[in-house]
Amino acid sequence: MGQHDLSYRVFFSHLRMICDLLREIVGEQWVDLLDFDSGELVNTSFVRGFKNRETDVIWKFRRKDGGEPVYVYILMEFQSRPDPSMPVRFMVYVGLFYQALLASQPVAAWRQLPLVIPIVMNTGGERWNVATDLGSLIGDLDPSAEIYRPQLRYHVIDEAAYPRDELEALNGPVADLFRIEKSADWKEVYSSVQRLRQRLSPTEDALREAFGDWLYEVILPRLGLSEKAASTNRTLEEVETMLAESIDRWNRELREEGVQEGEARVVLRLLRLKFGPLEPEIEDRVRSADADRLLQWGERVLTAESLQDVFRS
Repeated sequence: MGQHDLSYRVFFSHLRMICDLLREIVGEQWVDLLDFDSGELVNTSFVRGFKNRETDVIWKFRRKDGGEPVYVYILMEFQSRPDPSMPVRFMVYVGLFYQALLASQPVAAWRQLPLVIPIVMNTGGERWNVATDLGSLIGDLDPSAEIYRPQLRYHVIDEAAYPRDELEALNGPVADLFRIEKSADWKEVYSSVQRLRQRLSPTEDALREAFGDWLYEVILPRLGLSEKAASTNRTLEEVETMLAESIDRWNRELREEGVQEGEARVVLRLLRLKFGPLEPEIEDRVRSADADRLLQWGERVLTAESLQDVFRS
């Protein structure tokens, strides 16, 4: 399992993250009927041996309305790319789950099965383009046979599809996670890490640690900071400090490059005014020179009688 997939499994094994995901990202009416304080992770060993199954997380929540069955189950699958077999896979997983559930209780207790809501989170850059209901994949026979068409629908969370302005309006760590994934440069990551650090309380040390590991293992290497990823102090505060230092260094380098570029233009202008059009080799030499050498050449132009006089050692 890659570090990226492992990180998502760890993230959504935290009650704070799954509750935030359901409230702010899923946001459907049934979510309001869940008692979030009752959230409990469910063992997924009943599907051991199935491909990619190790990336799943299953939660169960009590219903607030006191209805039967008491629990609602949320089955999550993390995908880095669209998988056309997803509707069939979910049908298999849900069927196996119900089978394991029935086997765990006496026959006399079999009344109604609890609702299982499958959710796939697409964490890759390619948009989800796969059918979200099993029935649409099955061919027709006759209207009289429609009652036998299996029905199973799953909810898609397409991370890359969320507009930045909508994420900015959200206040939970899942939105911060999505913002960091979509960030194109250090400044965007730095802003989201600042927000995330303030959002997670010091008591949520395990979740803070998970974010720290993910930032070091996955995000910092994307930004060209992989040489720093060996740090043992992988706290959000440490990441924030490192990014701030990198941004300061980057801004200084940009300013220095800008000054040097301007000095090179001045020297080239002086050379053209005095000696006429320049060979491409001369222009390249001036543009690649450091600031001290440009200053020296600029002073020599005033008294030089030839280009050789300007560029003498």
